[in-house]
Amino acid sequence: MIWGHHYFCKDDGNVLQYNPSDPHHHICPLCKKDYSSPLLDGVWIYLYRNEAALTILKASIIYKLTNEKKYLDVVISLASFYILSFKQFELHNKEGLFFDTIESMKWGCGRIMPQNLNESIFFIRIFTGLELVKDELPADLMDVIKTEFSEEFLNLLAPQINKVHNISCWMNSAIGVVGLFAENKKLISFAFDGEFNINRQLMEGVTEDGFWYEGSIHYNFFTLEGATYLALFAKTYNQEFRELGTVKKMLISAYDYAFSNQQLPNPNDGWPHINLKSYSYIYSVGTKVFGYESKVGEILAQILAADYERGEVPLSKPYYFNNRLSLEQFLLLPDFNFNVQVVPNKVSMDYEKSNYALLKSDNLDVFYKYGHHGPSHAHPDKMTIEVVFGKETLTKDLSNSGYGSIMCNKWHRITASHNTVVVDGMNHTSVEPGIKLSFSKTSCDAKANQVYEDVDFRRKIDLLENGFLDEFEVQSKQDRNYDFIFHTEAELDMNLEATCEVEKNCTLGFTENGYSYFENIIKVKPVDGSTKLNLFWKLGDLKLSSIMDIENTEVFLAKSPANPVSSFRTSIILRRKAKHTTYLMEWETI
Repeated sequence: MIWGHHYFCKDDGNVLQYNPSDPHHHICPLCKKDYSSPLLDGVWIYLYRNEAALTILKASIIYKLTNEKKYLDVVISLASFYILSFKQFELHNKEGLFFDTIESMKWGCGRIMPQNLNESIFFIRIFTGLELVKDELPADLMDVIKTEFSEEFLNLLAPQINKVHNISCWMNSAIGVVGLFAENKKLISFAFDGEFNINRQLMEGVTEDGFWYEGSIHYNFFTLEGATYLALFAKTYNQEFRELGTVKKMLISAYDYAFSNQQLPNPNDGWPHINLKSYSYIYSVGTKVFGYESKVGEILAQILAADYERGEVPLSKPYYFNNRLSLEQFLLLPDFNFNVQVVPNKVSMDYEKSNYALLKSDNLDVFYKYGHHGPSHAHPDKMTIEVVFGKETLTKDLSNSGYGSIMCNKWHRITASHNTVVVDGMNHTSVEPGIKLSFSKTSCDAKANQVYEDVDFRRKIDLLENGFLDEFEVQSKQDRNYDFIFHTEAELDMNLEATCEVEKNCTLGFTENGYSYFENIIKVKPVDGSTKLNLFWKLGDLKLSSIMDIENTEVFLAKSPANPVSSFRTSIILRRKAKHTTYLMEWETI
């Protein structure tokens, strides 16, 4: 069994096309390259089994709607195969190592799926389906679930829950779901009261702002997915869930964290192109738990009524009909009314405990990340920003594609792919928190010390009437090479040669840490010798200008890969050699 994160095109980072009828050909839908290898065949098996779990859930729903026995037979047949033969699957981890016994296995093991995480997701989906038809399951299958399977499932996962982490949350959630279904007090006690139980995970792993500590909005929702399913089962079986309020707070905080157009800031590991609709299935479960009239229900109505395309998550993904109606919404909220007026959330948010700020005005949002909570799923991107003008994205974080993609570690997890300052062509080294200096609804000022050894950063963002002012200060004890990098989705909309000297076929001098991915590099200099450079851009239907202070500065424009890497964006690189300097850049609509 092979980890799903290998299922990506090596050339453009796009997820390969899974064909349930063909386990040996794996085609990139973007560049059409046809991959064939035992590694990818192993991922195909993982995807096929995930499809089996979803089939159990879908067949259970159809049976409840139609009362046609053939659908119940599908549920029983598939579920029985995986439950009755559970111990016959070899213990293994995603690295491809196999183990003879629980005692000898390494952390990360599963039996049916590539690792403990996928095993947990797999069985939560299966038991959600079984819950719908529980009264009609064969007695012998129920007996095995309540005794042999429950014990073996606990034996597999319990030794691997040894820290506060998103995977530990999933394992606790799976043990709790199986335990509640089987009415097995041993599993229930472990999930809710064990040493690293789900309550402790949420109490210690969620910041005061309501975000999962790993600093990724995808992993925030990913953790929520398992927790909301456990909350649903806890509600069904009247089981106390002490940190249920934290689950609710996370759902509300994630909504407030989104841009006004419901797209999501996306720092650190995750998936590209995500928005609130990407996770409407989780809000559907949350609405079932907390009620139609709850704040969570109000948020779901706003998400479903908004007019934009849902961003799809490529791996272990839930089922959506026409990429719009989630299986969870169909199952849990059949009469949910979302005929509401969509009201953009225009409130600026200060997430100091999470090292974030989100500034919003009538026509502009700026997300600002100034620190970390440790290395887990972190990118070296101190002081990065993302900017949205209305519905148009000026600049965004690429997040990353699958961990098995070559682009993940060579570009997406590199400082140079973010909107920050690179020193001497090297990645940032600090994963420590930053320090907020001031915050208002239109401004945030923060600093980060020792981003590199002896290099401190300070960045202040101010919203203007039609744009924003970006002030970035860098200080070191000795002269260093500073590259202020800003990547934009906008297209240059001017005759550059009319106002600037343009030198083509340039190089940036560095070749490591992502610099080799900059292409078509040009160097520009105002012909009038001005210390200000004004560039004009087109972004959708908008016209923008960017004004930069370029005294003692080399100005480069280049193309760099987006995500997938078959598309490109424009990168502005402002280079200075100094001990102490401050970059000034102002963007406005015109």
